[in-house]
Amino acid sequence: MDGSVYVLGVGSIGTFLSCELSSLPNFEDKVVLLLRNKDRLKQFRENGSYLTLERILDNKQELIRHKVKATCPSEVNVDALDNLIVTAKTTETEAAIRDYLPMLNKHSNVLFVHNGFGVIEALIKTVWKNPYTRPNLYQGVTSHSVSSKESFWYYHTCFGVLKIAKVPRIDEGQSVPNTVEPCAMVQGLLEAKMTNGSYLEYVDLLIFQCQKFMVNSCMNSTTAIMNCVNYELSNITEVKSLFHSIIIECVDVLFKSNNLLAKSEKAREILSVPKLLNLILYLGFVENAKNSTSMRIDTLQKRETEIDSLNGWIVKLAEELDYEATVNKTITLLVKARTKVNQRRL
Repeated sequence: MDGSVYVLGVGSIGTFLSCELSSLPNFEDKVVLLLRNKDRLKQFRENGSYLTLERILDNKQELIRHKVKATCPSEVNVDALDNLIVTAKTTETEAAIRDYLPMLNKHSNVLFVHNGFGVIEALIKTVWKNPYTRPNLYQGVTSHSVSSKESFWYYHTCFGVLKIAKVPRIDEGQSVPNTVEPCAMVQGLLEAKMTNGSYLEYVDLLIFQCQKFMVNSCMNSTTAIMNCVNYELSNITEVKSLFHSIIIECVDVLFKSNNLLAKSEKAREILSVPKLLNLILYLGFVENAKNSTSMRIDTLQKRETEIDSLNGWIVKLAEELDYEATVNKTITLLVKARTKVNQRRL
């Protein structure tokens, strides 16, 4: 094992985590970016092989630059990937990771950090069906706000948290105690100066993931449909009512479909509809008031969105429960319609 940490999905969060790991003495020459093709790799090398993170927090500006290694599917030259961080968009993850599946084994450590639900679940169903031979899987959720300036250069504009847990290997009704030692890659992310990281039991991570999911299901979808910056939706009675309806459906479906949540009194307390609504209104309209959501940016740039991993995921789970999530289905259809309208425009 060479200890290298490969990063698949070098966007906002991928760049943030790569820079944070590279700042640690034990990892400064261990980060390797997995870029999508030779053209992207050439572009990165022409950029001097630098990742740049421009941190603008509390009216203070800091420029962080790290020179890191990079490769692509046709050039990667290792038998096994010991450590992999996956930050690709949920819609692209399954296709992106397929090139590297032969290099992942039961000793590999794979950390997923992304919006929404369904990626790990889908890979377990389709690729890693045997729990005894699949890699050690970790789920990460972050609330750091990072946005693009240009290729390989990102702004870090809102300080948040990074929470990580090990995914249960066998029984979905079990959690993994946080007394279980994390792998060196995860430990490095927890120790990095600006990640504000913590290692949780899986059920506690799941609760935080649900909170982040609710925020994104309300803010991302609505700002994309309305084509507006976050604060433009504040103090509108109809928006608050819409968020309330989205949350009610999401909570109902998530608790009916997940045994860990269903058995957790802590989850029922934290994920109550009033608490979630207040959290979303604060994070969306106070903490991140001037931000533009990633989904709105995707629609403006005529890219496919992650709606199927957010409101669309609730619709899918509801159908499996023979239940119809009408509000989230409408939101999903409107986001897809908004995307297609933008794609038709010159």
